[in-house]
Amino acid sequence: MNLIELSVRRPVAVTCLFIGLTFLGIEAYYRMGLEFFPKVDVPYVTVVTVYPGASPEEIETDIARRIEDAVFTIDGLKHVTSNCMENVCQTFLEFQLSVDVDVAAYDVREKLDLIQNEFPEGTEKPKVLKFDINAVPIIDLALTGDIPIDELYDYADNQLKDKLTTIEGVANVELIGGAKREVHVLLDRDKLASRGLTSLDIVEAIQKGVRLIPSGRVREGETEYSVKYDAEYHQIEQLETLPIVSKEGSRCYIKDIGRVVFSSKEIRQSAFLNGKSCIYIRIVKRADANTVRVVENVRSAVKNIQPSLPAGMELVWVNDEGSFIKATVDSTTGDIIQGIILTALILFFFLYNFRLTFIVGITMPLTIVVGLFFISLLGYSLNISTLVSLGLSVGILVTNSIVVLESIMTEFQKSQEPKESAIKGASRVFTAVLASAGTNLVVLFPIATMGSQIGLFLAPFAWTMIIVTAVSLFISFTMTPLLASILLKSTKKRGIIYKFEQIFNMLLDFIKMGYVGTLKFFEHRRWASFLFTLGVIVIFILTFNLIQKIGFGFFEEPDRGTLFIRLEYPTHYSLKNTIKRVKEVEEKVKELPYLKHVLSSVGKIQGIMGQTSEGVFVAQILLVFNEKPERPDMPIDKLKDKVRKLLENYPDCQYRVGSPTAIGGQSIPIELEIFGEDREEIQKIVKRLETHAKNLDGLKDIDTSIRVGRPELKIYPDKPLLSDLNFPPVVLGMLLRGNLEGITAGVYKQQGRNYDIVVKFDEIEGKQQVENFLLPGAPGKPINLTTVAKIEEKTAPVNVLRKNKRKIEKLFTGLAPRKPLGTAVAELTDVIKKYGNLPQGYDYYFFGENEVMVEAQQEFARAGIIAIILIILVLAAILESFKQPFFILVTLPLGLIGVVLSLYLTGYSISMFVLLSFVMLSGIVVNNAILIIDRLNQLVASGVSRHKAMIQSAGEQFRPILMITLAAVAGMVPIATGKGLGSEIRTDLGIASIGGIAFSGILTLIVIPVLYDLFTRGKIDNNK
Repeated sequence: MNLIELSVRRPVAVTCLFIGLTFLGIEAYYRMGLEFFPKVDVPYVTVVTVYPGASPEEIETDIARRIEDAVFTIDGLKHVTSNCMENVCQTFLEFQLSVDVDVAAYDVREKLDLIQNEFPEGTEKPKVLKFDINAVPIIDLALTGDIPIDELYDYADNQLKDKLTTIEGVANVELIGGAKREVHVLLDRDKLASRGLTSLDIVEAIQKGVRLIPSGRVREGETEYSVKYDAEYHQIEQLETLPIVSKEGSRCYIKDIGRVVFSSKEIRQSAFLNGKSCIYIRIVKRADANTVRVVENVRSAVKNIQPSLPAGMELVWVNDEGSFIKATVDSTTGDIIQGIILTALILFFFLYNFRLTFIVGITMPLTIVVGLFFISLLGYSLNISTLVSLGLSVGILVTNSIVVLESIMTEFQKSQEPKESAIKGASRVFTAVLASAGTNLVVLFPIATMGSQIGLFLAPFAWTMIIVTAVSLFISFTMTPLLASILLKSTKKRGIIYKFEQIFNMLLDFIKMGYVGTLKFFEHRRWASFLFTLGVIVIFILTFNLIQKIGFGFFEEPDRGTLFIRLEYPTHYSLKNTIKRVKEVEEKVKELPYLKHVLSSVGKIQGIMGQTSEGVFVAQILLVFNEKPERPDMPIDKLKDKVRKLLENYPDCQYRVGSPTAIGGQSIPIELEIFGEDREEIQKIVKRLETHAKNLDGLKDIDTSIRVGRPELKIYPDKPLLSDLNFPPVVLGMLLRGNLEGITAGVYKQQGRNYDIVVKFDEIEGKQQVENFLLPGAPGKPINLTTVAKIEEKTAPVNVLRKNKRKIEKLFTGLAPRKPLGTAVAELTDVIKKYGNLPQGYDYYFFGENEVMVEAQQEFARAGIIAIILIILVLAAILESFKQPFFILVTLPLGLIGVVLSLYLTGYSISMFVLLSFVMLSGIVVNNAILIIDRLNQLVASGVSRHKAMIQSAGEQFRPILMITLAAVAGMVPIATGKGLGSEIRTDLGIASIGGIAFSGILTLIVIPVLYDLFTRGKIDNNK
């Protein structure tokens, strides 16, 4: 007893099996997490090295080069990028996908330990951080109110942050705006100098005079006493009474030379919500946590926190990823349901049988529900990759049920025996359905094993479709014949539905007669067959010209309802000046429609993959709009253009408008890197390319990494003179640091909390104060700084970039809507070749999205070749012929023609999802040809001549092919036309799939018989 017979003879057992699987599938649906993108593990390691007081050039020489030399020999290293900024070096290491990130991080730490002693004195130990692109900021909050910013920050840092960090799924809470509270000892420079003291003397006095020292234990009898030496101060005012003794032995107190105040660390970052000062709170999820669940947990916690906030404070929920993800999943799920309904309606118009339509209406959702159970076993979430795969499966997988039902119905009309008809009908098409499903399956395995970053993203898509295809195949030969054996009954048709069926069948028969007549026309006129074949070949060749026109893209950018404005002002700006200019931009954007929130961060910009840019001259504004369905007349691209229009001719500012990415930060479609040895020459090349790039259509927000340096005062000590004065040069440097930046001298404790005690000069304005600094000299004769050092005013670079141990500068540019990334890169490449004039030893490279896209294209080419080979092998094995698979493969170029034409007519480019459809459709478009060839073989085996067999086979399969083609197209229509959240990223895939299936489905009906006639003419003649 085979599987089909078992299902028909043992209906209760099979029904119980599917009821159990259905419950498991439903339970899996509620258990699976919701994400936008699937979890992708890409090995990145970041090394952060702090060298206080160092310029970017010093960081490059003393830190970056040493780190790069040490780590460059690590196995699997792909790129090493260094960003040398004032005081800090960020070294970003990207490894090959095959490298374990934990092993990579260990190797990096091991290499850095070997060179630790080579770093300059004062360099902090490098921090090696594993960066997980799945651990990204997902929630933006703002703590605001009518109280001072230092109190807001203090509450956020010491209470609110702890409450949020303990929430399940939260990895970190980042605060922007405000600063930690400190105790400042502000010295009067004149009073200090008059007593022959320096800031270092005060630091030393506090270090020696303010401390709690556990001294040990004493015992008396059976009692033990702990002994503590307490030299701490417990009131701010008391600290002013700390005695200071000069070298001459005279004594004074801190209150005689300065004052002690409770204040905040120097504020280098600020944040504003809708123009009001706030603390910007970014919540980062754990890598393995589910975004939607974490957002729900945090939202619930925020509701509980709100009533307990101190008076005058307000915690505002600005934006989150969870709402967008949930709405996207709901939208995609809705598209799947619509696809099922449309497919069922198409089938009803062909079958005009409620019972058969009911069978398909049951088996389609059952396939998806059962498939969810097996998908969950692989650990996948419901994300754009798995859901789009399910959506495409609706139209594709109904093919199996249609072919089986059509065959069963044909048998039933002969015998009127439902059980025997179900067994015979399903058995008759077993080979054809198995071949069809087999080709669908084998093309997916190369995609599932792709090795690039895109491959990791698309693997869930491939495995989801593999699972659902296998489940569909199983259901086609179990549940479908089972339901048919129960529901099929011999009844007399009457009524309006029967009349519609007669009219529809008459129309279909008329079309079929014309189709068969067309085949006979070609069969008897060889010249017409040649012309038709030649015409198809010409269309195929012209298709390649269209490919160049439509271009290659990455992914369509989804409308998240949010925008970033990156602002960079002249590097000499102070924080106060930058805030003033940011307020101007905030006023401009207030007139934008559908605007909900304006959240600004000044002094810190969040980059992609955890990288940040800091400086008091930079700022970033997050604009939060109503969701996409609430602004049908204002898509995000239109809002981008409005923002650019508002900032047009905005003086003294480099701005960039973009959308947030799924891995944090603002998207930058194109990053062009110019390599070389002379930084000045590199900058000339980049500026030249920037000028010409602005003449290209479709490029937006063109910018470079080149910035005017910050003004600095560089002090060169007179070392021989300092030696005569017994004044070490390093001590002079620390003295200057104590005067300006301040030095942490001790800890002040109050109410269980620790506050750093920082000693520095009371701040005054003016650069001349530096040359007027006084150093202790002979009694009553302090020495001016200019006596022992030379002061020069210079310009220092803001940052220095390095890539793979070479100096680089970058050209950034965004893209206009529908501007293909590949086309833009090709145009920029032409500009480089024409105007770059790159000297010997200089080169260029397109990093970022283009690098990933090129790698993906290579992987897709490999996957496509493997898929075609596997299709040939599967068809040859099932059809027991090496010749017939090549007839069937003629449908592949027909599918390509349909894909390209559909994209050209709708204005889309060939994105990564479209490339996926190329490979995927290679296993789908052959299904129609399989039906014709399989039926041909059956007829020839029964004694029908090849000539008649091909015409008869094509005629008999006309209705099923038309039915499955329209059903497949109907199932994909919601994906191609969806307008819900996140629909942009899947629309081009739906359009390409519809074009490929529809065009190949129509042409296959003619091309296969015509080619068969041409290439087997001798055999046909012999069989006449």
